[in-house]
Amino acid sequence: MDDNFRIGIIGGKGKMGNLFKILFKKNGYPVEISDVNTALTNTELVKKSKVVLISVPMEIFPEVVKEISPFIENHHWIIDVCSLKREPVKIMRKYLKKGEILATHPLFGPYEKDLRGKTIVFYPVRGRNVSRWFRELMLNEGLNLVKISPKKHDEIMALVQVINHFWLILLAKVIKDSEFSLKELVYLSTPSFLRQLHILKRLAKQDTNLYAKIQLENPLGKKFRNLLCKNCKILAKAFNSEKAEELFREHFNFAKEIAKELEKLLNEVFPDEV
Repeated sequence: MDDNFRIGIIGGKGKMGNLFKILFKKNGYPVEISDVNTALTNTELVKKSKVVLISVPMEIFPEVVKEISPFIENHHWIIDVCSLKREPVKIMRKYLKKGEILATHPLFGPYEKDLRGKTIVFYPVRGRNVSRWFRELMLNEGLNLVKISPKKHDEIMALVQVINHFWLILLAKVIKDSEFSLKELVYLSTPSFLRQLHILKRLAKQDTNLYAKIQLENPLGKKFRNLLCKNCKILAKAFNSEKAEELFREHFNFAKEIAKELEKLLNEVFPDEV
């Protein structure tokens, strides 16, 4: 490894920044961090580093990119880990005229104890060397990598993230309004509902501001929230009607068809989790 190959993490005191700091150090790379109240500034970090990973809240991402842009040289490799990709990529293309740029999105949270089998999205914005290095490092850690355009990524995240988080908030509200105690629900849960509760409990450790950005700043979020609510009304009306049994069977059998396709695909993509 080149003695000058130093990795700098802007936002290194944050949860995701710290996760990558640990990962890079585990692989033998010297790592510097800058953050609020660190002795090292963002611009000083850039001057000392070959790789600059930007791990900051999306609302300050543009100003951080503008701040470091005069100090980015051709030898630099810039990586972002924003949850949305279209706007961050536009910002990096606009202000970072030199160096290689790689857009990424870890599809996991900073509390994961084992990254093997987890997925990270990537898109080479400019240059090939940073992409090659990053892919090799992540593959060696046992992660799955998916190359996808920023536009397509954000479209899919409107369902994968926006609706998933929306559903969890909705579930919490229904539980609250049901007036059942959580203790009653936990003790009387079926295995499948208990899995839902285990997913819901993960929200306790999540960053409210980050989840708000994911929910409200994806331009397709409104479309999928409305689609979910529309289908809720359709199903509720159907199951409350005189033809409830007939309509239930129709919708349930449709869901079973989707489930069969999912079973086959998931067995192919994640065979170790069967």
